Amino acid sequence: MGIPTQLKDKLCMPVIGAPLFLVSGPDLVIAQCKAGIVGSFPALNARPQHVLDEWITRIKSELKEYQDQNPDAKVAPFAVNQICHASNDRLMQDMETCVKHEVPIIITSLRPPAEIVEAAHSYGGLVFHDVINVRHAQKAAEQGVDGLILVCAGAGGHAGALSPFALVREVKEWFDGTVILSGSIGDGHSVASAIALGADYAYLGTRFIATEEANADPGYKRCLKKVQQAI
Repeated sequence: MGIPTQLKDKLCMPVIGAPLFLVSGPDLVIAQCKAGIVGSFPALNARPQHVLDEWITRIKSELKEYQDQNPDAKVAPFAVNQICHASNDRLMQDMETCVKHEVPIIITSLRPPAEIVEAAHSYGGLVFHDVINVRHAQKAAEQGVDGLILVCAGAGGHAGALSPFALVREVKEWFDGTVILSGSIGDGHSVASAIALGADYAYLGTRFIATEEANADPGYKRCLKKVQQAI
């Protein structure tokens, strides 16, 4: 499949903004989608639960208004991240909200999400699942996910430790769905490198923390900028 039909000619560049815990919200997602990349946020960032409905409603409304005003612009779809774990007692309620709004992309984390795949596919949505090794990738593929997010060494806040050179090649040998690469990708050079390795999209998170739209502490944003300048 590679590039799914739902994303063809929708993006300005092959980038998905990773969902950032407590940092990603409607402002960041809307800005990312308007810029032509997929914007995403964790469902658990919307608190309490009913706020999720408000966030998705706002995102859809503002993106539609922007598209209507700029018919030639490439406005990317958005994604909601679901944590598939027993500790997340909101999972199915949050998923009901996503189904209600027909969220274009569901990004899943932790266990292979059979029931989430079924729910998203019921309205034509896509499911991308993040994995750190081939064994996890195979389990997710067996559940019918549309894409695999390969979380490799350097991915902020994640457990991936494998080299992208190894993992992308291994997964591409047997998986014909969408492949997204994550790990130390923060500029055009690394995005191009991800595509050269065989990934369909690059997954960027840390790069967006210091933006005006991100819900991060101003001091944290300043630190990130200083580190970038020092490199």
